[in-house]
Amino acid sequence: MTETTPSVHSKIGASSMHRWAACPGSIRQSEGLPNHESPYALEGTRAHDIAAKILLGQDLTKELIDFTDPEDPRYVDDEMLEAVDVYVKAFNEAREGAKFSLIEEPFDLSDIYPGLFGTSDGIIYREDRLELEVWDYKHGAGMAVEVENNEQLMYYGLGALLKTKAKCKTVKLVICQPRCPHSSGPIRSWTISTPDLIDFAADLVEAAKRTEDPNAILVAGDHCKFCRAAPMCPNLSYLAVSKAKEEFKPIPSYDPQKLAEYLELVPAIKSWVKSVEAFAFAESERGRVPPGFKLVPKRANRKWRDEKSAMEFIAFELGLDAKDILKPATLLSPAKVEAFLNKDDKKLLEEYTLKESSGNTLASINDKREAVKSAVEVDFKVLE
Repeated sequence: MTETTPSVHSKIGASSMHRWAACPGSIRQSEGLPNHESPYALEGTRAHDIAAKILLGQDLTKELIDFTDPEDPRYVDDEMLEAVDVYVKAFNEAREGAKFSLIEEPFDLSDIYPGLFGTSDGIIYREDRLELEVWDYKHGAGMAVEVENNEQLMYYGLGALLKTKAKCKTVKLVICQPRCPHSSGPIRSWTISTPDLIDFAADLVEAAKRTEDPNAILVAGDHCKFCRAAPMCPNLSYLAVSKAKEEFKPIPSYDPQKLAEYLELVPAIKSWVKSVEAFAFAESERGRVPPGFKLVPKRANRKWRDEKSAMEFIAFELGLDAKDILKPATLLSPAKVEAFLNKDDKKLLEEYTLKESSGNTLASINDKREAVKSAVEVDFKVLE
């Protein structure tokens, strides 16, 4: 199978359709702005890279052992590995007995409309069912993504269908989103007939055309965290500032429903604040410091000029024993050790591991974890 990738970056690629389909005006708003990738985007890209390497059987030594600095963009923490593992296990199970499976497969739909292209995270073809499965890994934790009638997923499905030319009656679209609770769990799927998916091509073209309208509307939402124009977007800034000005009255006179509505907006507002900070810092690094601000060095931390000469001086001149000053070797976390093992060996580690919660957190009612009893409920039970 020959791989083709467009030579020019597209404004309406599949990976960003979640944004430009919901907010067609974001394309116009982003014109001329530098592309400073958000921390969310960098983290997501890294997670996809790790998942692809595991599924392709590539060496992960550097990612898990050599890159130990949390500030290094190549660093992989346990949370990322645990999330990726959910996707890897589910995908491997789904492709057992399949005629073929593809990882990070690019496609180009420029014959349908210029600029339409993307890369499918995972594709599985079941000849016995005449079904093509198209998987999309979502690393985001801020907002659960629904799979049914999801235009971005249909975009990926259409691309995979035309790229593989697989003979199929249906296309099964699958979302894996381990870090965001959902009533249906982290793996969610929806099946569409091949004729209906082909018909979707017309809708895709219409959505792409809406972005070319000079008066295309701006719509704020969870998709804003992926937008280059978020720091300067008048719609998003108005939403954030107007909600921040509202105050709650002293307990118990505030409106609980209003509080719930505000909680729904928190991810979008947090994303806007972080994007403003990241954009301003990147611009300042390029010499365009916003009025009223300045770049200053971070707090300095001491480090050894030369570890070998320092260790010799400390040992021979100051008389300290090496065992007192050398950091002992530490065992990698269970998640990182498991990344080197096959499915059967992973099970052998279970009796040596345990899970401990670090505390409580507020979650959506869709979260499948059992609710913690409040202190009031516990006290009332004791009184009973």
